[in-house]
Amino acid sequence: MTAEIRRELAAVRRMPYGTARTASAEALARRIEADGPREALPEALLDLVEAYSFADEGAKSFVVFARALRLWDESPELFDTGDERNLFWEFKWVASDLPEYPQITRAQAEAFLADMERRFELAGHGLSSVRMSRFRWAWHAGQADAEEQRLAWITGLRDEFEDCVACTIGQQVDFFVDTERVEEAVALGLTQESSCNLEPTRTRYSLSLALLLSGDPEAADRMHKRAVASDDGDPTDFPAARGHGFEMLARGGRVEQALRTLRNDYPDALRKGASPALHLRFLLGLLAGLSANLDRGELPTGFAEPEWSTVSALHDWARSAAERLAAPLDARNGTDMHARRIARALSATRVATPLPAPGAVAAGAGLGAPAAAAPGPGAPDLAGAAEAGTEAGTETGAGTDAAPGGGEPSTEAVLARAEHLAQRNDYGGAARAYADAAERLEGEGWLGRAGVAFAEAAQCAALDQDDEAAHALFAAALPRLRAAGEAPEVRVAVLAAWAPIAARMGEPAGLLSALDAELAEYTEFDGSELSEELAERLRGEWIGRRAELRDSLARSIAAALPAARPAGFDPARALAEATAAGEEFAQIGRIGDAAHAFWLTGKIHRDLGATTEAIWALESAFEGFTIARARDERAAAAGELIELLRASGQDERAAEIVAEL
Repeated sequence: MTAEIRRELAAVRRMPYGTARTASAEALARRIEADGPREALPEALLDLVEAYSFADEGAKSFVVFARALRLWDESPELFDTGDERNLFWEFKWVASDLPEYPQITRAQAEAFLADMERRFELAGHGLSSVRMSRFRWAWHAGQADAEEQRLAWITGLRDEFEDCVACTIGQQVDFFVDTERVEEAVALGLTQESSCNLEPTRTRYSLSLALLLSGDPEAADRMHKRAVASDDGDPTDFPAARGHGFEMLARGGRVEQALRTLRNDYPDALRKGASPALHLRFLLGLLAGLSANLDRGELPTGFAEPEWSTVSALHDWARSAAERLAAPLDARNGTDMHARRIARALSATRVATPLPAPGAVAAGAGLGAPAAAAPGPGAPDLAGAAEAGTEAGTETGAGTDAAPGGGEPSTEAVLARAEHLAQRNDYGGAARAYADAAERLEGEGWLGRAGVAFAEAAQCAALDQDDEAAHALFAAALPRLRAAGEAPEVRVAVLAAWAPIAARMGEPAGLLSALDAELAEYTEFDGSELSEELAERLRGEWIGRRAELRDSLARSIAAALPAARPAGFDPARALAEATAAGEEFAQIGRIGDAAHAFWLTGKIHRDLGATTEAIWALESAFEGFTIARARDERAAAAGELIELLRASGQDERAAEIVAEL
């Protein structure tokens, strides 16, 4: 194998999963198959199987893997030790997709598993992954021997092709939750201590639901927070687990939070899934959570689509979608497993003991204007409503806010306690402590410091997944920072931190007004009374802050539903601000930030149907990320560009982008 081919294969493997990596793997495999070298073909084919398997295109992996098996049968000498290991390792990836697609017949699946076992035995490999694959087929196809297959798997000898310990636990926790064995799910899930690309996130989502259903809502809440904290945001990795997360929140009495998470974190999960069966498993969790809240059927969901606009409408849509997916799967399996699970989801209710209410700060925090010195009637009472819920509240020693000799703690002691709690990742407790400190600082006349403390409280509340509190606290911070004349870079940073929270809440008006007011102060930089060197440096910082404000404003407008946008904040304004931000970032040499701004411009143009303009902007983003050596962002932007070029009939240009990768 030539050094050049080795470099190209390695370059493909370094790319993040998605359209760009898949297109590059396809192109390289085609070229090697046509032009050689032949000894590189096993690696190229197996890399393509991996690209398909981890990019929602598992159905395509069957053909490529079959090609790799034929090559193994015809020319085993082409496979080095690494190729052989990858071939047998990827067997279980392909096997795990067998129950996912109804077009794969039961006879075909069973024949594949039999062939898998035969090949492992011939090669002298252990059979642990074969047993695991048989269990997955029995489980997801609703076969009567699923528990028997699980026991055969976990009691058999482990070998080098076995899944990691974390996945061994995670799969079983999922199985126990699916089969309503929640006590076993809790017992096993609490032993999860290992990690991999899927774990412990998958276990934590499922375990949170099991804890709720077993009667421990406080532990369920804590586990769900840990799941979200470890979730990398990939829309394809955890469909069933996120379905469990939605069900847990909604059945635990927090349907608004469940809907907000769905709307912001994985809205595409409604329309599509990595496979029909995975999509169905997500919808089952959604359906159960919605069914438990049909007494609030008119509650708006925050989606613009009419069929998703209320809890009741979304429930009807989810039921129809689930039934359409379930019918062919059950027909293939020869069981009614999926139909029974739909019926179970439809009968779901809220639990008797709900999840603890988010308790970081008062719900109305920040609605009053800042007080000049002592907090008057308009100032928010943030500490009083924050007494419930922190495990760290009984600590002694470092971080305690007790005054020497007892009595009322000092403001500085409260701030120190807040910092201590934040360092320990007790973000709920830190939010309460920062909010308490903010009130004290305002009462003592430190308006700027109070604004900063409110912002710190907001950030901690956001990390504690209390979006309502974070939104209110950021809204409280900004007027105090402005009234105190706090440094502009502080205000810009707080606005940037507030932007994603306002978008999640679907309440952008206050943020948009604050961004607009801040941006209005950036007319032209005046450095006439400064030395040339100082003026140039300060001008660069000034342009950078203005570009950050433009970028935050553009993103906030783009993220807002049309009905929630105040007058004057429309897509045209978003395009203008994003374009200007990109140009200003480029002007001061912040090429990566410029690329992000042009990437946003491309997305907005694409959503508006302006294909030519979208392509230009995405090409600019691709070039910018190339210069900035931002590998993952470059690949993601390239993937969107390739998809748009192909959709508009520009296949040759798409191929050129693939070649550049």
